[in-house]
Amino acid sequence: MQELRAYPVPEGTDLQLDGEHAGIAMPFRFSTPGGVLSFISTITIFGTPTDVTLQELAMETFFPADEQTAQALRDLQSPG
Repeated sequence: MQELRAYPVPEGTDLQLDGEHAGIAMPFRFSTPGGVLSFISTITIFGTPTDVTLQELAMETFFPADEQTAQALRDLQSPG
């Protein structure tokens, strides 16, 4: 841990989390022509797979972290 704490901190990483996701999730934000989209993610792994092909499989799933992002995704999903 001392080695990790010794690494320099890049500028712009002083994000303070608040709200329902504080302490359990790191928001993933990126800028698009339609505005900033915010996500949280989970990674699922198979701890004791019975099939060797699942042994190193990890699935990362992104969920909208705010209503603006959820609406933007619904808009993308809508036909037309």
